[in-house]
Amino acid sequence: MPATSSSLGTVPSDRRSPPQAIPPPSRFLRIRTVSFSVIISLCFLWIILLCLIIFSKWDLLDRTERPLVVIMLLIDTITVIVLPILLIQPFRAWLDAARFLFLFAAHCGIAGGFASKTPSFQCSSSVPDEVAICNLIILFINVCSWFVPILVVGYACGLAFLMYRLSKSVEASAVDDVEKQKSSVHNSFHSQVSYGYAI
Repeated sequence: MPATSSSLGTVPSDRRSPPQAIPPPSRFLRIRTVSFSVIISLCFLWIILLCLIIFSKWDLLDRTERPLVVIMLLIDTITVIVLPILLIQPFRAWLDAARFLFLFAAHCGIAGGFASKTPSFQCSSSVPDEVAICNLIILFINVCSWFVPILVVGYACGLAFLMYRLSKSVEASAVDDVEKQKSSVHNSFHSQVSYGYAI
């Protein structure tokens, strides 16, 4: 007499286990460390140059230009503090994305604000040599203030590409797990049915 389904044992249910997070590749972590180091070094150099401008050429700067230079100095100082903290902590994509979005907004905001105010800047001195130095400082700040935003955008694009690849890998891994689980359930069920008929 064939065995009933209750005597065949319990067939494991087909439950999809949540996909496991895939750690980022070591190559990306090395590139991340190099990128952070380059940005930190550039910001540190920029801090030194801005301090030299503030302490040696403060009198030549326009009144509107002075607070912008100070804000630029503060933003670069924050960047030098934030990035080493990110390097020390375990990599989390959402944390990197949030902090870099803040840094991008801050650096682009101050660089764009300085560029938009440039036509209204007037050197406080009428001496030709000092006016030339003043204009050179304005041009120097306008050019160099965009270096860090460009690097931040480059890293953000790399991070977005990595997250896309990891999400695809997680989905593929989850599909493979489900297929293996279904195959295991199917084989187990047939083996139990065959054993029941043999009895």
